[in-house]
Amino acid sequence: MATLLLTAFSAGCMVGQLVGGEVGQQLYNIDARAPAGLMAVAGTAGVPPLFWLVATARPESTPPYTLQLLASFLTGFFATQTGPNIRATLTNVTRSEHRGIAFAAFALFDDVGKGAGPVLIAALIRRYGRRHALSVSVLFWLPCAALCGLTALTVIQDQ
Repeated sequence: MATLLLTAFSAGCMVGQLVGGEVGQQLYNIDARAPAGLMAVAGTAGVPPLFWLVATARPESTPPYTLQLLASFLTGFFATQTGPNIRATLTNVTRSEHRGIAFAAFALFDDVGKGAGPVLIAALIRRYGRRHALSVSVLFWLPCAALCGLTALTVIQDQ
């Protein structure tokens, strides 16, 4: 079942990046602030399906597999919509002579998060158990979504 869940998540990631990039571009064509709203909504919308997957992952209360697969797909779909839009926003608000430095800093912080996240979760798992640690970690998507949404406040002036 784990392989199917990861496959559904990966399929959701692929579709989410494509849809998120296209919808973000269409929204940008209407209003430069709109992709920030998409990032905030998508980041927030990814929390419930993943939280549900973590909360219901018990042998005694296993939900139907189709619901697990759908939740996994939706998590991937929403989780990846921020990626293409944050990169496009960064491109739009950074002068060309500073773009290399800006993207290097972005990549550095993104990679630090990818490396530090598992370390922090491992520490939380050791202290609180797997389910509680993963449930708490899912909630960190909410401040990220809020910060992405807040870019709408300055994106016009920054362009």
